[in-house]
Amino acid sequence: MDQLPDRPDPGDVSSVVAERSRLEAALALLPPRQRAAVVLRYCEDLPEAQVARALGCPVGTARSHASRGVARLRQILSDAVRPVG
Repeated sequence: MDQLPDRPDPGDVSSVVAERSRLEAALALLPPRQRAAVVLRYCEDLPEAQVARALGCPVGTARSHASRGVARLRQILSDAVRPVG
């Protein structure tokens, strides 16, 4: 018989919410086309061709927007956790 997983610890839920808030704040810093490409490709899990159609651009351009957006997100998020000093 399958069992449901234990309920998450309230601390786990708050850390998930905090992580999601960090990601949303970082996404807001991206240029609109990069943000749209990243959200459509990785959050909505659309194939590259559908992302391109939604953005009204060639597939290669949509791929480039998504790639640059992810690279910028990595930079933003790593800068946010870098120790001061």
